[in-house]
Amino acid sequence: MAPNFNLYVPRNSWQHRLDPRVKLAFVVAATVLVFLWTTAWAGVAILALSTLLSWLAQIPASRTAGIWRTMAPLILLVFVLTALFAGGDSKTVFVIGPLPVTIGGISQGALLAIRLMSLALVYFLWLATTDQSRMVQGFVALGMPYEWGLTISLALRYLPVFSGLFEQVREAQEARGLNLQQRTFTQRLVAYRPVLIAMLISALRNSERLGWALESRALGAQGVKRTVFRPLRMRRDDWIALSVLALALVGIVLARIL
Repeated sequence: MAPNFNLYVPRNSWQHRLDPRVKLAFVVAATVLVFLWTTAWAGVAILALSTLLSWLAQIPASRTAGIWRTMAPLILLVFVLTALFAGGDSKTVFVIGPLPVTIGGISQGALLAIRLMSLALVYFLWLATTDQSRMVQGFVALGMPYEWGLTISLALRYLPVFSGLFEQVREAQEARGLNLQQRTFTQRLVAYRPVLIAMLISALRNSERLGWALESRALGAQGVKRTVFRPLRMRRDDWIALSVLALALVGIVLARIL
């Protein structure tokens, strides 16, 4: 089964209808708060808020659980390595060889693990509720050059295309008797050679057709003002959400300072 590079979940929730710039502001604010607050409570709060917003956005629980499963090995590795090597002057809980595991090291490892998981859910919520084209359109509206936005859009568009094409070619070659289950890495690499050659030819053909399509739309022409079918416009709900986010961020920062 091909990996799903497109995390967007089409729904009709209020979060899906928000302007992508507002959702980007939420991502930036959550990232700042996670690293600004030195305790794990901020990460736990953002973790709970992201889970609640995912449920309100009607994102399937299997998708959210998939993010947890994907992040679990990395989170465990971060926690273990931090607990072993952070050290500190706090009380030693136990010793593993020459490495003392302290309460401070365990706390630091838990803090980093919670921060990592909370940020993963925040970015997943952003990607799951924002269509790729609208996301890039938001970047362009914030000042990104049109060519850069188009490059990002094309990269996001063709990731699932080439992933699905790779699976089709691989399954077609296996149906013709190609054995890809080799023992060593070199043997497996040699076995995948017919698949890679077919992928390379397909990529060259797609790039040629894409170049013709971009040329027919006058990409790079001087003095051409680009238009979009559905331009971004901040609605009342967008301004309300942005105002609530700004007030919450200012209040939390003031509370942290005081």
